[in-house]
Amino acid sequence: MMSAALASLPSLTATSIDAGVLIEGVRTRARAELPSQVDAIDHDGLYPRDTLASLGRAGLFSSHLGAHTLLDRGDLGVAIQTMASVGVECMSTAFCTWCQDASGWYLENTDNTGLRDRLQGGIATGAVMAGTGMSNPMKTLSGLEGFKLRAQRAPAGMGAGYIVSGVLPWVSNLGPGHWFATVIQDADDAAHQMFAMVQCGQPGVEIRQNARFIALEGTGTYSVLFRKAFIADDMMLADPLGDAVKRILPGVILLQTGMGLGVIEACIALMHDANRSQASSNQYLPRGPSYYEDAKDNLLAEILSVAATPTEAGPAFRKRVLTARLRTSEMALDAAQSALLHAGSKGYLQGSPVNRRLRESYFVAIITPSIRHLRKELAGLAQH
Repeated sequence: MMSAALASLPSLTATSIDAGVLIEGVRTRARAELPSQVDAIDHDGLYPRDTLASLGRAGLFSSHLGAHTLLDRGDLGVAIQTMASVGVECMSTAFCTWCQDASGWYLENTDNTGLRDRLQGGIATGAVMAGTGMSNPMKTLSGLEGFKLRAQRAPAGMGAGYIVSGVLPWVSNLGPGHWFATVIQDADDAAHQMFAMVQCGQPGVEIRQNARFIALEGTGTYSVLFRKAFIADDMMLADPLGDAVKRILPGVILLQTGMGLGVIEACIALMHDANRSQASSNQYLPRGPSYYEDAKDNLLAEILSVAATPTEAGPAFRKRVLTARLRTSEMALDAAQSALLHAGSKGYLQGSPVNRRLRESYFVAIITPSIRHLRKELAGLAQH
């Protein structure tokens, strides 16, 4: 049930509003609802479906989508900032936000206008939930592993499409009826891949929860089993794949920085809290909250500069994207460690806010593309 405080907050339904109003509206809603749920999300695996829907109505998932934004135009930078405002309260919810935003971004950049018209509006408002099954494809296209899904052309009589089998591990923001995107390889022609939207629970597509993580339990993370699932041609974002992933990757990677920025901001707040009683000893630590505030502001300025042209191409732009993402991961790790040092033994207690932020920062560092993946890509750019 919606709390009285949350019910009193307005939904943003204007056709064009100021970006600052949108960001603050999402922040206010997140602050009103998430703190009372965060322990259940983190420890018990509560998936905050109602809160995600509420945040979606406030504009959380739509600011980067041209046809559905509450702004005067699509703005990836605002999407990053609204995600960060959620991550300050709960990075699990911010991660679900990234999954939802990424799916909307895939549809934003497809030539399949019928598929976009069918799904993007619901994803933009949170009425339709969507994950992103792109970890395996991103690693495969970087030479780190092989495609997990194989397809053969459906026989005559089944309709135009493919029969798909395989297993995708660890796809998030999923549940019954949720959608996700992934890349599938042709079993008869390894050079042919297709980029498709898939719905959980459609015939031949089953989700299973078979792992427990040290953080982010409440993110709807499952393995997805394909058993001769029929994926119709009209569900294809791109077939053949072509440069579709290359086009969407800068935006997808930049959107991930919203999670890390939220963790950094939360860690700065924890340092300030610790200094209220321990400033006399914390002054000897190498870095304090003011250092991270300046560093975060500088990082955000670079992220927003790059995000202003998310479809730009070329190695110099790609380097800026990857570097911004890497800086976000490394700063989140550093800020979380500093928050622990500021809190001292209180931060080492099970269930402490610092404990959660440490674990969240580790996730920012390992989610695809992880720090090692980012460094591999940057090293490849340097060689060329």
